[in-house]
Amino acid sequence: MDVMRIIDSGRLRILFQPIRDRRKNVVVGYEALVRGPEGSPLELPKKLFKAARKAGGRQELEMACFRKALSVYRSRLIGSGALLFVNFHPVVLSSCIDEILFELDGCRKKTVIEITEASKIRCGRDVFRQLKNGGVRVALDDVGIGDRSLSSICDLESDYLKVDKGVVRGIVSGNGSADKYGLVLSFLVKFGKQSGARVIVEGIETLEQLRLTDKTGVELVQGFYFDRPMPAEHWADSGNKLVVTKM
Repeated sequence: MDVMRIIDSGRLRILFQPIRDRRKNVVVGYEALVRGPEGSPLELPKKLFKAARKAGGRQELEMACFRKALSVYRSRLIGSGALLFVNFHPVVLSSCIDEILFELDGCRKKTVIEITEASKIRCGRDVFRQLKNGGVRVALDDVGIGDRSLSSICDLESDYLKVDKGVVRGIVSGNGSADKYGLVLSFLVKFGKQSGARVIVEGIETLEQLRLTDKTGVELVQGFYFDRPMPAEHWADSGNKLVVTKM
């Protein structure tokens, strides 16, 4: 199946996963997650993006995902008051930032751009400044992994830090390193509070993981333990409405 045909035919599917505030027990945002056509070889995002890279169409895929997520959010979820979290690779973000800001007109204050592989962005400060000056909030994704993760959270002024799933898995590992992963998470929570960035722990799948993350003082969480990614209609439907608060 041709990934570019999927993009051109509008067959990308956007699911939304809530981000919850543990203290207030409310939903504060939705992360937009892409899927290919249901039942197709490119349904899963890893396969979809791999095919796009091979075809030289990563930028086209990310921008198509962004536009569809924004369109669905505006029509179905914006009234909830929850923020929209959308993902961008730094190279795509740098190339398309003017276009992204234009598309976000009227919705900038309700949008958080998650930047993946942020350590690879050479013009990070300028891009972050341009986004923030435009009223868009920024999140660093996959914090806690990679040899430059620490330098990224120090050098780039983000509004949110999204802790990598590997840290959450580590705190329940049975190989003797669980306490060290707990220290890493506690450090990130403390760093976030002192630097003004809100920490989001994603990938929480079990009650044990939740209990251990709660001990570190984490406020914002995301994961299958709470919610699986679902179409916007699921969250917008009167039977599935969730209490929402502004961040």
